[in-house]
Amino acid sequence: MIFSRFEVKGNSMQPNFNSGDRVFVSKFGKIMENDIIVLNKDNKNMIKRVKKILNNKYHVLGDNQNESTDSRHFGLIEKKNIKGKVLFKY
Repeated sequence: MIFSRFEVKGNSMQPNFNSGDRVFVSKFGKIMENDIIVLNKDNKNMIKRVKKILNNKYHVLGDNQNESTDSRHFGLIEKKNIKGKVLFKY
């Protein structure tokens, strides 16, 4: 699927995204540092910010780092785990 919609669950991206917000995601386009992405880790979709790209792997963090399970916990993610880049919330 080229475009997808997801619902934000949890507080890891506050204040920019709140639990219950809906986002529109695209598989198109190059993922760059500071982009917001939806990824799948351990069969769970998560929304995170790309902080660094190292050797085609991505270091991701939540904006609310006190409430976020992210690369500090599970390490770098591979491109195959990325569902797409968030274009906008609605």
